[in-house]
Amino acid sequence: MAAALAISWIKNRELTKKAIKIGYKSFVNVLPFFIVVFAAIGLFEVLISPQAIRGLLGGSRGVLAPVIAAVLGSIASGPPAAVFPIGRYLLDQHASVTAVATLLTAWVAVGTASLPAEIAYMGRRFALTRWAVTFVFSIIVGVIMGWLL
Repeated sequence: MAAALAISWIKNRELTKKAIKIGYKSFVNVLPFFIVVFAAIGLFEVLISPQAIRGLLGGSRGVLAPVIAAVLGSIASGPPAAVFPIGRYLLDQHASVTAVATLLTAWVAVGTASLPAEIAYMGRRFALTRWAVTFVFSIIVGVIMGWLL
């Protein structure tokens, strides 16, 4: 990254300065989400036992694990990168790959929190159809990932 930054600096200092400012603003905007995510992981470790995670999202739960994960992922909101530490934590607690992949996909794609705005701008039928398709698709992706891995 330092080499790329140096090359960019040599080629065009003004654009590089602008890019650094944009990157810094993005970092500052995302930082609170990461703090919340790491705090949430800390709370998970204290409040939710590994047995509970395994019971809800483990392989023994069968078809219900990805459905539960899709519900949790679709309700949650935040930048996509914030869910990766949560996914790692869940895998460490023996959640199934299927459930974690479903959670990651639903977090990124479903967007229940933005549904009211989407309905207002895109129309009820379109928004609800998009929501339902991405919800089901997140489960399908999770099942495929669980099967592949």
